[in-house]
Amino acid sequence: MSGLGPSAGRRQPWRGGALMGAGWASFDGAVGDNREHAHHALQLVVAGADEIVVWIKGRGDVRAPAVLLAADLVHRLHPGPARLLYLDRESQAGRELSPTCVAGVRVLSPDERLAVLAAWPNPAHADLRPVLTALGLLAACPPTTGGRDDRVQRLLEAMAIRVDGDETLDALAGRVALSPSRFRHRVREVVGMPLRPYLRWLRLRRALTLAAGGVGLTRAAQDAGFADAAHLTRTMQRHFGVAPSDVVAALRQAG
Repeated sequence: MSGLGPSAGRRQPWRGGALMGAGWASFDGAVGDNREHAHHALQLVVAGADEIVVWIKGRGDVRAPAVLLAADLVHRLHPGPARLLYLDRESQAGRELSPTCVAGVRVLSPDERLAVLAAWPNPAHADLRPVLTALGLLAACPPTTGGRDDRVQRLLEAMAIRVDGDETLDALAGRVALSPSRFRHRVREVVGMPLRPYLRWLRLRRALTLAAGGVGLTRAAQDAGFADAAHLTRTMQRHFGVAPSDVVAALRQAG
């Protein structure tokens, strides 16, 4: 799930399952062919066996039990079993983890790798907080402060199920009787990230989920608020370094 592309010799396909949440995505399986690339999300790469190998521009191959890569770092994954976690750099977790990547990379110890693997999200428990705790973040997913009757929280929960592509900031704020500035502030309190990247994650998740369910990519993209399939593809490449078709295949395997 990371910058797939052609390579010399026999092609090594990607195999495994994927999950997506608001502000994060994960892959568990066999890394296949990919080329050097960079994306706007932080990426945690965890070895499926003893170590993974990641080529990093200006540094060469890095071998480790697991590594955390900063956003926009040019890299390439060597094929093999691994677990990948993408974190939006504008999320609270992304902002707190970014400084731990010295020169763009944080190398995890064998014990840290085991702790992360034990906390890895799965379809029955798609909760990111245990992984973040294993990485040393105790408050990266803050609880909401408004209680169960909070209007903004209810709106965001509804949007997680069905996000409309033409919703504007003013329209969303009006639905909960708040000013746009107060609505933006409340969204960050509730989900730990700004409204714009949060909506982008919701739209990506909806488009990919629809496509994994059999809807054509163009229709899925438009239904989620993208102009067309090309717009969806550009967004996926920019933020994850991967084509939508590869994620759709992984989501189908996870389902």
